[in-house]
Amino acid sequence: MEIFGHDFIENRVFCTINSTEDIKNTTPNSVLLMDFNKEIITYAKEQNLPFGVRVNSIKELVLSSASKASYLLVNHKFSQTAQKIANEYMYDAKILLVSNDEEDIEFCAKNGIDGILFEFKHQ
Repeated sequence: MEIFGHDFIENRVFCTINSTEDIKNTTPNSVLLMDFNKEIITYAKEQNLPFGVRVNSIKELVLSSASKASYLLVNHKFSQTAQKIANEYMYDAKILLVSNDEEDIEFCAKNGIDGILFEFKHQ
């Protein structure tokens, strides 16, 4: 299981973006985080940039995975459905539960969720 944004574990930098212009202000080698947006996803894919997409539906999950997202960020309610689909279709993208609660580490481990992103720790 991958854990991002926890004080105890040092790892990749995630930068939230809302437009293609925001990418210019990100740190090198960071992972771009975005809401589902076809224009920004297409741009990140064309530039070969690692990115994660916040998805809220099965359609967004499938399209983001097909667009080569590295991470698919989900809420608690959608996490098990998303992970089941990712496992069934052998997605390369990792399902990450977005959380502020350390107890969700146990939830992810028990439910086979690929990882967790503590939302208070990314830029």
